[in-house]
Amino acid sequence: MNKISTEELFKTAYNYLQSKNYSKSIKLFKKIQLNYPNNLSVLRNLSHAYAFSGDFINAENTIRNIIKLNEKEPYIFQFLASILRNQDKIEEMIFLIDEGLKKGLMNPKWKYQKDLLFPIIVKDNNQIDKFRNKVSNCYDQILKNNEKLNYDNDQIIQTPHYEMSYNQYDNLKLNVKSVKALRKIYTELNETCVKKKNKNEKIKIGFISEFFTNHTIGRLFKNIIFSLDRSKFDIFVFHSNKTKTSEIFNEFVKKEKDGYLKNITLPQKLNEKIKIFKKEMFDILFYPDIGMSVEFYYLSLIRLAKCQIMSWGHPETTGSESIDYFLCSKSLITNETAKSYSEKLLLMNQLPMIYEIPNLENKLNDKSLSKNNIYSCPQTMFKFHPDFDQILSEILNRDKKGILYLIKDSNKVYYHKLIERFKKIKNFDLDRVIFIDQLNRDGYINHLGSSSVLLDPLYFGAGNSFHESMVYGTPTVTMPTKFIKSRIVTASYIQMEIDNPPIVKNKNEYIEKAVDFANAKDLLNIKKYYREKAKQKLFNTKNVGEEFNKILLNLNY
Repeated sequence: MNKISTEELFKTAYNYLQSKNYSKSIKLFKKIQLNYPNNLSVLRNLSHAYAFSGDFINAENTIRNIIKLNEKEPYIFQFLASILRNQDKIEEMIFLIDEGLKKGLMNPKWKYQKDLLFPIIVKDNNQIDKFRNKVSNCYDQILKNNEKLNYDNDQIIQTPHYEMSYNQYDNLKLNVKSVKALRKIYTELNETCVKKKNKNEKIKIGFISEFFTNHTIGRLFKNIIFSLDRSKFDIFVFHSNKTKTSEIFNEFVKKEKDGYLKNITLPQKLNEKIKIFKKEMFDILFYPDIGMSVEFYYLSLIRLAKCQIMSWGHPETTGSESIDYFLCSKSLITNETAKSYSEKLLLMNQLPMIYEIPNLENKLNDKSLSKNNIYSCPQTMFKFHPDFDQILSEILNRDKKGILYLIKDSNKVYYHKLIERFKKIKNFDLDRVIFIDQLNRDGYINHLGSSSVLLDPLYFGAGNSFHESMVYGTPTVTMPTKFIKSRIVTASYIQMEIDNPPIVKNKNEYIEKAVDFANAKDLLNIKKYYREKAKQKLFNTKNVGEEFNKILLNLNY
């Protein structure tokens, strides 16, 4: 390989990388690497190609080679830390950060970040407690110190607000402490821009999410936004530069062309975001999913409008006084729910969404819908709490014909960790657990339909997937707590007015109910009953839009 051909090959490989054709980029960079194994430029680009393609193992190995050659390569320790995070290798990540800080190769935020890490797939309940205590102590340390960090200078701490919601604990006190700590270390979060409402003006309202696209949030919230009375509301929709173009995103674009709303993609820097809101001066800001996006989580901590509302896209309290209301439905709460939320609960009669019935190209026949002994928990694996493992094992022990289907994560990181956890349970028949690859939406809904019964994870249950399951009416067994995050299936059953729904109070009832449904002789009729109730009460609830308008118009602010 001569110099000219190598340069041309490198250029081609780099162009593939830029155009996101990672497989071809990797192939060419590896070819160059055969002759130049220690070329930092080749290794650098190869590591990025691996990382962007989701091949974190090879990305990690390549980055470690770079560190061996030159540990002062800019940002290389941070890059490796992020790759370890993507593999849920928390202990290794902490060790790396300590090394990087000791050598002065990582910026100051990392001394806090290492203590604010939380595993996605935990080993057991003891590990949950261990990391919760570590996180709490870190917030205490920040509150004692007078150190400041610069958010817009690559010093963003990612708090575990999202990760810590997938367990059995009340997070209100911890989230309140988190907000206080972040406001102390980032002065930008103490900004405020509020105007006095003029009664003669239309209400200026902004909706903020990274996920107004083909995503759960897009599906749950787009129609309720589109239901607003344009004569009474001046509507803005704010996106991230990470928001993906899609069919749902294009619906927002079309709405702007029709003069119904205005779309704005917010700049990356926090101070530039704040300037936009200071200029526009909103009456109401609405966050459907606080916690799912790091940049918009931070934005929600700032008082940018007189009235700020969150909703059930990520149904966990913020612990922040900058969010006034939590919009949900009466069926989503108990008498104890409000005690776990810093926000005032803003209650609707039905779930706050207008959900469209999905259209499928190829629908299942009655024979496929009538199969017994097929269990499925088709949820993202970070919802699998250790307490749930024993339930899954016992279901298979009770139903010797039972088959359990689970869905792998795209990079198969959590999948491998979950299997290792399952192996520790005595008599867990893993030969009857089938992990399937991720499916497109039609394939996913058909999987829900072909299952005999669906299993709602403990502590943080199904949401969008339950509504998709009602295309065929497959019942879901659920065990709600006082937290909204565990009550979406329950609320849906209440709204559907289902007779004797599979809502259980304890683990033994959960197992019994699941086995009963999976072996029901009249399973097809059960599914038809659920499906018909969903058509009547759960889908296309236009009256929800009318109620949403009234609630916003009647807010006292």
